Amino acid sequence: MSLMKRYAEDTEALADRAAVAAWIEDTDERFETLRTIYEDCHTAADIYADPAAVAELFVKTVTDTFHDARGLVVSLPALV
Repeated sequence: MSLMKRYAEDTEALADRAAVAAWIEDTDERFETLRTIYEDCHTAADIYADPAAVAELFVKTVTDTFHDARGLVVSLPALV
């Protein structure tokens, strides 16, 4: 598998996990889930030529996705 394809798959998987984490009701559980996802960003980045830059991109994607999904959760409390 090419690194570009792997990067796209890693980004999608991390973003999916962040979106799911946004729906976790328990604050402590949500925090621990996000902490694990952020750690996984750094672990996944280790295979790339510039791991720090890729980890930064992964973390930004996770943060943006979580923020957007959490905003939806908060604005639609009847669904939670």
